[in-house]
Amino acid sequence: MKILRTTATHIMSKALHHRESCLLGVMDKQENVFYAESAEEFDQLIARYPDSVWLYNQHPLATDKMDQMMPADGQRCIEIFQDTKGVFGLRAYDQQGKLQTPIALEFEDD
Repeated sequence: MKILRTTATHIMSKALHHRESCLLGVMDKQENVFYAESAEEFDQLIARYPDSVWLYNQHPLATDKMDQMMPADGQRCIEIFQDTKGVFGLRAYDQQGKLQTPIALEFEDD
């Protein structure tokens, strides 16, 4: 999966401001990113942008919402993560059956 480096930077910057709160959103095919204020608004964004990539951070409310979702095959997601060693970044997944399969996330310059 390829995204612009500027889009990745925007997503990570937003995530830094939401370190202690739930972050959910979608990214459309033109890499416009829309964030949800609530789980209900996330559902509305998905309905409005059915071919979008889903975005979420590791906050318990965000991961709970993602666990409740029933994505179709081919649905792509980007997880904003921070591990115990302080590494901060993005991970991409592709839904295949009931499994989320990690896929390569490549950053492109404008």
